This record gives sequence, C-alpha cells and structure tokens, in this order.
Amino acid sequence: MQIVTAVRWGALLVLGAALIGGCKKETPPKAEAPQVSPVTAPATAEMAKTGEALFKQHCAACHPDGGNIIKPDFTLQAKSMAAHKINTPGDIVKIMRNPASGMTKFDEATIPEKDATEIAQYIQNTFK
Repeated sequence: MQIVTAVRWGALLVLGAALIGGCKKETPPKAEAPQVSPVTAPATAEMAKTGEALFKQHCAACHPDGGNIIKPDFTLQAKSMAAHKINTPGDIVKIMRNPASGMTKFDEATIPEKDATEIAQYIQNTFK
C-alpha cells in the first residue's frame, strides 16, 4: 500500500511540474520598429509645412480666399494691401505681430519668424 501511495504522489508531482513549468508557451521575438533616416524625414511636422499649409492653419479661418470676415475692406488682395501701405512680406509680418483691433496677435512663440515669412510670401504670391 505504501508503494502504491508513493507512486501516486510521484505521479502527481511529475504531472504538476509538467503543468506548471513544462508547458511554457514561447513568445515569438518582437519585430523591431523600422528605422527612419533623419535625412529623409523632417525633425518635426512643423518643419515640413509650406506657406500655404501655415496660412490654412493660422489665417484661413478669418481670411478665406484672401478675404477678411472681420473687416471686409481689409482683404489680402494686392490692391487692398497696397491701399493700406502693406507692400512687402515684412509689412505683413509686422501686422501679424502687432495687428489692429479684431485680429489675433501672432507672436514669435506662436508663429516663428521663418514661418511668418513663409505665410507672408504665400499671401503676396497668391492673392494678386
């Protein structure tokens, strides 16, 4: 009887060990993320934006198609801009930085100088 009990206990121990430790599921190795070359991808999304994209992001809501929803007489059309002595991209950037009432002020923290110049050039090249 003692032998039968010992055999049963032994069988239970072997079965338990197989269930606990012997049936490990192997996990497949994780795929590595693809490497992006810094030469082909811009460091940030902002760096990749054009004057048009920046205009759409910051200006188009109030200046759709070069208009002006706040002051309809102050459009971005060349004729209107010239009438208000706004003749260069620098003039446009000055207004972005220190606008008249009704327009949002865009400081350099909001729109960096390079981006502001891109927007100004886009305005001059688009709304003739």
